[in-house]
Amino acid sequence: MYLEADGRLEHAQECNSGLSMIPAMVQVELEDIAVSGDENQFLVLLRSLDGDILPIRIDAMQAISIVAGRSSERMERPLTHDLMVSVLEMLGASLARVEITDLVEGTYYAMLIMERSEVSFEVDARPSDALALAVRTKAPIFVARHVLEQSGMRDEFDGSGGAQA
Repeated sequence: MYLEADGRLEHAQECNSGLSMIPAMVQVELEDIAVSGDENQFLVLLRSLDGDILPIRIDAMQAISIVAGRSSERMERPLTHDLMVSVLEMLGASLARVEITDLVEGTYYAMLIMERSEVSFEVDARPSDALALAVRTKAPIFVARHVLEQSGMRDEFDGSGGAQA
């Protein structure tokens, strides 16, 4: 059962011992990709409706793919993520949403929630790949609330700086 309110998605699952809650999901938008001064490190910045920002480190090739997916310009030849979108379309499947589900020892985990013929299925993915697909398909992005609480920053812009950790 899915419950939605205020842009937040809570997924409840019945189990033998009764109703247990799977961690609540918070809808986010891919705000930007930040680049370090030496241009060797990239952070994708996800922003919740409440203003929380979740930075996730990605590599240069993933950053290029996400930027290309957000752009209206198309590459001469399809990138890997473009190919994946084409395969999904040919199979009659769609990307319903992306979920950043966990953070364990510095590694983020994500799931692609796909649908075909009114059947949903989940595929494990790296967050950077999931985000590259989401920007191409306009799929909504969600982050587990505990991940946002664990690693997110609060954007409390007061004119003197940026986000507060």
